[in-house]
Amino acid sequence: MTLADEITDSFRTFRAFTFKDVHMVLAEKHKRISDKTIQVTLSRMARRKRIYPIIKGVFSLERRDDIAGFAFTPFYYGGLAALMIRDMIDDQVRMEIMTTRRVKRSFVGVYNGVSMVVVHHLPKKYYFGFNDMRYGNITVPVSSPEKTLIDLFYYKERLSLQDYTEVLKSIKIGTLRKYLRPYNKRTKKMVMKFVRTYGPLAKSGKLSSPY
Repeated sequence: MTLADEITDSFRTFRAFTFKDVHMVLAEKHKRISDKTIQVTLSRMARRKRIYPIIKGVFSLERRDDIAGFAFTPFYYGGLAALMIRDMIDDQVRMEIMTTRRVKRSFVGVYNGVSMVVVHHLPKKYYFGFNDMRYGNITVPVSSPEKTLIDLFYYKERLSLQDYTEVLKSIKIGTLRKYLRPYNKRTKKMVMKFVRTYGPLAKSGKLSSPY
């Protein structure tokens, strides 16, 4: 079995893996293996499309945008991506990644720039309110309707009013209040005012005009 075969076999069930992960796996069998040997092997595998670099130092065995978030662990999919995954909007949108890791840019090229994803740094105190969901043939962490709405306001993402219909219909006020506790008064006021104003219209099917 070649080193490339060992890497493929070892990470078959992983959504993403790093150079460090590969080094740990190979070092158990090959005590004197060098970093350079691993780097050359990974580069050759990438050229032959046996692996795909998501971002620098992070790889996957498939080139799929819905896997990109795993390069930014800990993370969850939020914002418009959460609405899409939960079938609350019909549009196909870029994957929107909420991560506690520091990021330099909001739009990040993945898979050598083949695709773009949106990445938001999320303070650790706001890293909650998500659950695992089946999306296609994989399971991904996705923000709840309540946390999705909060994140949309926190990151100042403004949608057409009708695009909030399904998320407003799914909001549980008790959960929303709980999730808003760590946020400042301005965010709390904006979110609660929006829900009180437009929630009843969404549930009655009258939330249709843009603002």
